[in-house]
Amino acid sequence: MSENVATAVASMRAWGEACDWRGYDPYDALNSPLAPALTLGTRLGRRLLTQAVKLSPLNLRPLLGIERERNAKAIGLVAAGYIRLAVAQDDEAARDEARRWLDWLATNHAGDETGLAWGYHFDVQTRFFAYKRGTPNTIATSFVAQAFLDGVELLGEERWAEPALAAARYLEIRMLSEGSSGSYFRYLPRERELVHNANLLACAVLARAGRLLEAESLLEIARRALRTSLAAQREDGSWPYAEGPDGDWVDNFHTSYVLESLAISESLLPEAAASLDRGLDYWESELFLADGTPKYFPDRVYPLDVHCYATAIDTWLAAAERRSEAIERADRIAALLIERMLDSAGFAHFQKRRFLTNRTAFVRWTTAPSFRALAELLLRHSRSTSDRSEGAHAHLD
Repeated sequence: MSENVATAVASMRAWGEACDWRGYDPYDALNSPLAPALTLGTRLGRRLLTQAVKLSPLNLRPLLGIERERNAKAIGLVAAGYIRLAVAQDDEAARDEARRWLDWLATNHAGDETGLAWGYHFDVQTRFFAYKRGTPNTIATSFVAQAFLDGVELLGEERWAEPALAAARYLEIRMLSEGSSGSYFRYLPRERELVHNANLLACAVLARAGRLLEAESLLEIARRALRTSLAAQREDGSWPYAEGPDGDWVDNFHTSYVLESLAISESLLPEAAASLDRGLDYWESELFLADGTPKYFPDRVYPLDVHCYATAIDTWLAAAERRSEAIERADRIAALLIERMLDSAGFAHFQKRRFLTNRTAFVRWTTAPSFRALAELLLRHSRSTSDRSEGAHAHLD
């Protein structure tokens, strides 16, 4: 299995390096110079164009004049993947690539005098928000911050502590909010929506940064926001996407974000461990088929989305200390990702529907998260092999 994963990671790495990790995004339709005319400048028009371009089995972006670009969240995932390869395979070239992309992120940020932050390279229109390209958001900022923390913890390079702490401070100062439910990290500056995966991703950054960088004040802030989302967990173990009737749904990859973040943050509160266990039970029983295939919704298998595969691998690995079957589950999903979703050219396909497959080459949504997830799996197996080897030598001695 490790050999297959290593081959897949090498293939994705070669593809990404060939395009310098520039690419399309499922949601980049509003980057088209034709977008103002096609949308008539309306909110509904922007949503319709975004969804039409996203869901088309044919890649319409070249026709619409949409260019391949870099995305900060994608580069954070890429840097994190290279860091894991550097450690797992003692790969100096991967270490250099990790440093290159961490430097790029430290330079290409959307923060301000309070700290560092990152956003997306396209205008966004959703049922909740409309915001311009480059607007800092908690999702992108959290993934990039974790890459800097990886640089400190896994590469052992203290110079990444400063940007990691600056990202945590931005989340604290610009994204922390108070609502009727308590403290929480909002998705965007000045927005009031409580989106649970965004809140918990930020909690995980502050929890890890507080421990790793000995910034105790961050831990108490994370505790308060963590309580808010723990209180929102339903009796069946699930979380709604967001508070309010418009956010009352559950899907696989947002649940994965919640659970992975809880696994990082659980030591902050005694009640978090039980909440994580209930969440994992729900996730495994309701959001997977018997063979390990990630369902998109509890009541719907399709589309098979590679983002669900990648985040599921991450979540099982994050839960490995509390679930004996976690590594086996991650291995199984990795095998399915490689068999079903990886193109021979090295990029990951977007979605398989019942009768067709969208093979558009994306970076942020498909290839970068798959690269990071499989690199983490390699690192875990590498460490397991090393531990067994050391145990054998100790026994012989």
